[in-house]
Amino acid sequence: MAAKEGSSVHARTAHLRTLSVLSMAGAAALFLVSAALQLAASLQRWVVFRGAGPHEEFRGEDHLYDYFFPLDPWQNVGWAAQAFGAGTLAQALGVALMAAAMLLMPAAPSGGRALGVEIAAAALVTASFGFIGTHALMSASTDTASPLQHFGAITWMPLAGLLVLGVRWLARAPAVAAACVFLLGSTVPGYLVAAFLIAPFAAGYISHDTTPWTETVMASTTAAAGISLLVAARAARRPGVAAARNSPAPDESGVPPTVTPR
Repeated sequence: MAAKEGSSVHARTAHLRTLSVLSMAGAAALFLVSAALQLAASLQRWVVFRGAGPHEEFRGEDHLYDYFFPLDPWQNVGWAAQAFGAGTLAQALGVALMAAAMLLMPAAPSGGRALGVEIAAAALVTASFGFIGTHALMSASTDTASPLQHFGAITWMPLAGLLVLGVRWLARAPAVAAACVFLLGSTVPGYLVAAFLIAPFAAGYISHDTTPWTETVMASTTAAAGISLLVAARAARRPGVAAARNSPAPDESGVPPTVTPR
């Protein structure tokens, strides 16, 4: 009877691990698709639009064309806002799948409070990215900033959620925690870092408005998050590695200590 129960538990654990790996791979794919769409949006602004008119050196830098979070007055550049909005929605779905993958892992927290914290943080990030993507698509549909522009405080919420998830998942899956760090590039602080610290290296200067390639930097951080999840999925396929991490250390004789049930 004990052997049968042990076999059943092992089969259930293997099934959950497989679902976790598939969810992780799906999240990675969504992040890479999101990065591609964000890159396409940035090329619309910094290559197609910028090079299509007079004074092309500074064309496109005006805040009028910012599509990360459109504010009146605003003007769409080609289909930049459509691509960015779709990419951000894909990113939101990726966060939901990433969280599902971690909750399906055998080492997932079983306590109600710990589980609730992770679910709440993941839901906060997913909803916030979804809000940003929806605002971009709504604005693109009318070529004017949508009424959602009045709820800009929501754009700061992914920061807290990603930090919580990164800390919670660091010990269980370091590559997933790294993905959370890379996703910070899609938050408002990430946008500011891209605009004032990273993009100027590519542009050669800091713009008085929006520095060229700011959104391209953000796209690259999303791609990095996708690559990190691919690494995490590969590691999760090898249960022996996780088991070795969580097993007791051997004593001086090289024999692992025996755990005596109480």
